[in-house]
Amino acid sequence: MTTYIAYIIKFLYRIKWWLIICPVAVGLLVYFYMGRQTRYYRSTSTIYTGIVSGYDLENGEGSRQDWNIINNAMDNLINIIKSQSTLHNVSLRLYARNMVNGDPEKDVNGYIYARNYRSEIEHTPPAVLALIDRSSEQKTYQNLLDYEVPEHGNHVYGLFHWTHRYYSYQALSQIEVKRIANSDMLELSYENDDPGVVYNTLDILNDEFVNQYKELRYGETNSVIKFFEQELARVGNELREQEDSLRDYSVENLIINYDEQTKHIAILSRDFELRYEETRLNLNSSESLRQKIEAQLENLQIYHNNAAFVEQLHKISDLQAQITAAEAFIPDPASGRQPVIQPIDVGRLQARMQLATDSLRQITAAISQQQYTKEGISTESLVQQWLDAVLLSTKSQAEMEVVNEWKKSLDDRYVQYAPVGSTLKRKNRLISFTEQSYLSMLQALNTARLRQKNLQMTSATLKIINPPVLPISAEPNKRKMMVAAAFFCTLVFILGIFILLELLDRTLRDKIRAERITGGKVIGAFPGRGRFGQRRYTQQYRQISSRFMGNAVLNYFDPSKRPNILNILSTEPGDGKSTLVEYLADHFRETGMKVRTVSWNKDFDAHQRDYLLAGRLGDFVHDAEGEIPFAEADVVLVEYPPLNESPVSKELLQSAELNIVVAPANRTWKDTDQLLFEKGEKMAGETPTVLFLNYASRDVVQTFTGLLPPFGRLRRLGYQISQFGFTAVK
Repeated sequence: MTTYIAYIIKFLYRIKWWLIICPVAVGLLVYFYMGRQTRYYRSTSTIYTGIVSGYDLENGEGSRQDWNIINNAMDNLINIIKSQSTLHNVSLRLYARNMVNGDPEKDVNGYIYARNYRSEIEHTPPAVLALIDRSSEQKTYQNLLDYEVPEHGNHVYGLFHWTHRYYSYQALSQIEVKRIANSDMLELSYENDDPGVVYNTLDILNDEFVNQYKELRYGETNSVIKFFEQELARVGNELREQEDSLRDYSVENLIINYDEQTKHIAILSRDFELRYEETRLNLNSSESLRQKIEAQLENLQIYHNNAAFVEQLHKISDLQAQITAAEAFIPDPASGRQPVIQPIDVGRLQARMQLATDSLRQITAAISQQQYTKEGISTESLVQQWLDAVLLSTKSQAEMEVVNEWKKSLDDRYVQYAPVGSTLKRKNRLISFTEQSYLSMLQALNTARLRQKNLQMTSATLKIINPPVLPISAEPNKRKMMVAAAFFCTLVFILGIFILLELLDRTLRDKIRAERITGGKVIGAFPGRGRFGQRRYTQQYRQISSRFMGNAVLNYFDPSKRPNILNILSTEPGDGKSTLVEYLADHFRETGMKVRTVSWNKDFDAHQRDYLLAGRLGDFVHDAEGEIPFAEADVVLVEYPPLNESPVSKELLQSAELNIVVAPANRTWKDTDQLLFEKGEKMAGETPTVLFLNYASRDVVQTFTGLLPPFGRLRRLGYQISQFGFTAVK
């Protein structure tokens, strides 16, 4: 664990300048860039809507609030403010106000800056400048509105639809609108580089919002009210026409109360039926009596031929008909009914009838001459009976004629009232339906008017609580925060890049990475040329490294054996085998050992049969004059060719005390290198095969040798800390 912590610290130390210089450089760039940015001004406004706590005529005060409806209503208000139609009117009115009140020479308090006004003048076509009425902002706005057409070359149209920094939809859509918690309040805020523009934008927006809100809410309700008023007038006219039609039809058909009239007719019909039967029976009986008496009378023709008799008889018949007709209209006191028409004076008619009857009797008595009939019956008596029968028959006939006439009249009334009844029902039903429609329309109209009044009351609560104010100081540009953010973001970015490289990089570089990548053991490191300040110590670093390496190798020697063979290997040419052999040989000679070096470059041919099939070193390398014999040498350093060019037999690898694979710390360890290294380890068997890092940095070499010169106080302290010697005295 400590090893990995130390590795992380060394990793951070290695990239320290990247972690310091890059974030600082980016932070400075952001600092100077933010200093050159345009300063922005902000203004806010608060509007009270009255939706949550306002009085509602429809629901009443204190009624339960539906929060879904309230939230939707607040969202609608926000959408009205940010709608294109609202912002379009704001754009034109703002442009008109700035062009009317702006001054190219000086900043006008509360309006557009002079430099911005000059810029507008320069970019405004003469045709649009001619629309500016310096005496009236409203006339200027109306002129611009009339001039605007949806064409690409129309300047007024382009103000809102292009990318103007003050008047475009893109700029005005940056206005922030939010509800303050769960209250009735809406907060509007706007930010731009001109304080006058910011102030006037919010001021105009508040006014346009109220107008748009009223227009939308009233417009819908007013349309509904207008519709119901029109429908109510139409249905009312239909109802009047239908009532007038019913009236005219009733007058035409003499209908006052159809039900009562039909009921009365039914009663009359029943009464006349009884009267008819009674009259018919009387007529039949009187006729039968008259005929019986006439059969007994002689000279009956005398009476029929007498003009006075016949005339008087007709007069009696007429009077009887009048009396019968009059009696038909006389109400029965028990029934409680009233006569249909004014009754005739029956008493007068009856008096006349009595006179006519007496006169007829006198005429009959004067005509009569015989005293007795041939049957012995008194003629006077028989004539009197006949006369009574005639009078009775005449009366019955007159009554029958009247009854028949009235029966015919009642039948006609039945025929009349039958279709009248169905027509009246249809007309009354239509009137009832139309009346219901009229009442429904009236109720809907009243409801709409109530809603209109409610809207008037709720709209009246739409009030600007905090009107916008002219900002006099710019908003903080957040320079410090941006610099800090840039610094830390760059730091994290650089650190992330190097961590990614550290994880993906297959450069051996140090002991931990080399052992992790290769799976082998690293027993030493040899320095490269080093940085500029370290080059003067290069020779000293190599001597110290070779000394450490020589001491590490001695642990693998067998003191009883002579010689002890060290095989120096590499996977590729140029890895530094010769340098390692040179320094190790010098070190062993300094210790008094007899050292012999063997190199594939001068002592044997790596492509010959003797080498390729050799079982030991003596098979392809022989003692030569001037060289220490193998039998007398303490150490033999054998430099073999690169493994990727020529193989080394397993016997040669197994016969050595140690196989050292030289691997450059600054080179990528490829898959081929790994395959060759693993193959060598397998062929060496029990003979150790280790790695030696060449061209390593000073810090890597120090992990094996300890602190390298120069031995300054700061370097000693840094090295002590790197070794976690926080409380060490030395």
